[in-house]
Amino acid sequence: MRSILAVVSLAAALLSDPGASAAQERGLAILMPGAGGVTPIDFMVRNESRIRAARIATVVTTSPDQAAALTRAAVEQNRKVFLLGMSRGARDVAQAIQSGARPTGVVFVSGALNTARDILGSPAALPAALVIHHRRDECPQTSPGDAQRFVAWAGGKAALRWIDTRGQPHPNPCGPRGAHGFYLQDGPAVSAIVDFIRMR
Repeated sequence: MRSILAVVSLAAALLSDPGASAAQERGLAILMPGAGGVTPIDFMVRNESRIRAARIATVVTTSPDQAAALTRAAVEQNRKVFLLGMSRGARDVAQAIQSGARPTGVVFVSGALNTARDILGSPAALPAALVIHHRRDECPQTSPGDAQRFVAWAGGKAALRWIDTRGQPHPNPCGPRGAHGFYLQDGPAVSAIVDFIRMR
């Protein structure tokens, strides 16, 4: 059902009259959630409406192959398209690129960046990228040090935006309620995403 809804959403985003909606002018954001999948608490899912409110069309998918197909369809329609991955979704973004996606840019949010880097293999495969990371992320797969190393590896293709929101520690360091998920204080991260898309 989610796959069908994503395709329907894509059709609405891509096949409408280009002059009919300002969302088309700001591109399409393909949102790839983290390990928990398409759940209301996931960063990408809970902020889809906020990204769409910035007049950016959105589609949510957990399938790298589908993300690659959606990207190709958008590019064929001369749309700007961005792949956004949360946590494990960074791996899915990298796999979509390896499957032939050629997005305008990518955004990694609290991303599993070592895995993404291994999949990409070379900075040459990376489009313009924004890395959004909390300075106190304690998830072993998404440490702040990994974010810094990824940006250095990218050789100028990636910018790093630190998030410094504060909140109570959470028993699950890789869950959405702790620093990994910005303590559910998403404003700075969403603003960074919207600015990145608007600038391209």
